[in-house]
Amino acid sequence: IAVPAARYYLICEYLDMTPISSAGTDIDEVLILRGKRLASNVRSRYSTSAGRVRLRGEYINYLDRNPIREDVILRFVEHLRSLLTRRDPLESDVLERGYF
Repeated sequence: IAVPAARYYLICEYLDMTPISSAGTDIDEVLILRGKRLASNVRSRYSTSAGRVRLRGEYINYLDRNPIREDVILRFVEHLRSLLTRRDPLESDVLERGYF
């Protein structure tokens, strides 16, 4: 159950599915940090410690080619800033609500 007046963000590192509308959910925005994830057959090569050690350089190259998107992080930070800005409430709003 969503909290009234709450904002919901889904932050994920990779897009792991075909994008679908979140209009039927309480999610306000989906933020994708990197892009498309490695295919499952490629990820399976990293399932063991030996595989991760052997393919470490390949994975580092993949991460370097697909860095976390700074603009997406900044977008989320701006959402937070807009919620946390210090501003005096309007008298008319306070009188209507009965609190501030």
